[in-house]
Amino acid sequence: MRQLNTHSKPSSGVYHANKSTLNYNLKKYQPSENLKRLVDCYWFVSWQLEYGATCIQRNLPSPNMHLIFDQQSLYCTGVMTHAYETPLQGSKTLIGVKFRVGALNTILPYPHQELQNLHFNSGFLFDECQSDALHNTENHQICITTLNQLLSHLPQPDDSQEKMNRTWQILANNPTINTVEQWAKQSQLSVRALQRLCIKHIGLAPKWLIRKQRCIHALQLLEEEKFDIYDVITLLGLTDQAHLIKEFKKILGLTPNQYLKL
Repeated sequence: MRQLNTHSKPSSGVYHANKSTLNYNLKKYQPSENLKRLVDCYWFVSWQLEYGATCIQRNLPSPNMHLIFDQQSLYCTGVMTHAYETPLQGSKTLIGVKFRVGALNTILPYPHQELQNLHFNSGFLFDECQSDALHNTENHQICITTLNQLLSHLPQPDDSQEKMNRTWQILANNPTINTVEQWAKQSQLSVRALQRLCIKHIGLAPKWLIRKQRCIHALQLLEEEKFDIYDVITLLGLTDQAHLIKEFKKILGLTPNQYLKL
């Protein structure tokens, strides 16, 4: 069982990543070797707040689907197209499986577009009665072994799904990509082929995905506190402050200044 990181390395999927980790503990682990084309990582999030206290965790949109066990139920989340909130109260541990982008495309019960921003039944993955060992949330090794076993029968992603994941990684790791044409060129695809690939496996257009990643890169720069809004505009190759504001409002529903004041 190889641990990827803990709360010392903030997640890029939440608002104010550096501050958020004061409220919870996050640990991530790699799946077994035979599942690495299907699963990005396993994650465990736990928190223990004082009685009556509530912390609102704001999460960024994500093209990855997740399987989540919350000690009471087991469910999947579709691709998230907008920021959303999760209230944290009391003491709790969540166990999650972050699937690689597009990895579940061939076995989903409904098309991607119909599952966006939804929680839905995980029965298409395995029988929930097989997941009893996940109740032992204190022992990560047991939970990971159980998840490896439960997911081992799923079909491996085909060549098209693998192409989508490789293409996504190119965008995720390159903040200088600002246009669909640039992304397509770096992925050695035509613009039309890139559009078809994204719609088929994620249910979203390349232009939206570029906007989403640009917002995440902007947040990461702002979190470092040595960059201001004008630095971010320059580093991301945007035209002006109005351009940055437009990108933020489109994806996050607020402006950069509103984000910084949260």
